[in-house]
Amino acid sequence: MQELDRKLGTLLSDVARFRRILFDQLASEYGLTHVQVFVLNNLHRQDGLTQTELSARMDIGTVTVSGLVDRLEAKGYVERRPDENDRRAKRVWLTPRMQDMWKKIGDSLHQLNEVTFDGVEEAELDQMVTTLRKARKNLQNRLNGKDT
Repeated sequence: MQELDRKLGTLLSDVARFRRILFDQLASEYGLTHVQVFVLNNLHRQDGLTQTELSARMDIGTVTVSGLVDRLEAKGYVERRPDENDRRAKRVWLTPRMQDMWKKIGDSLHQLNEVTFDGVEEAELDQMVTTLRKARKNLQNRLNGKDT
């Protein structure tokens, strides 16, 4: 377990960091960053979130989200609309222009996964996904005050 303690965190961090760097390179062709795609993906899962809701889902500050939304709005990918129940709040919605971009983002993600898992057998990949899902669930349970 001591070997695991010393290397696992660094390994997971490195893989995530290298994937972000490569995805930024791939997405730059479309004028996007991985963080902007993260915003778009959250809206794709649930369109019409407030900036506060986006901030909570992404675990980043509302000022940062506001800047990201500003840039995405300037590119025509999202638009802010008033909240029907709270006149102080604005909701963020994907625009029709995003429909064309989803294919490009999907192609970049596919390319990223091909590079990441080159030489990895399907069974190894399936086992890794199963293991990481268990680890994620354990961490979520602990953070929510539940025993794992």
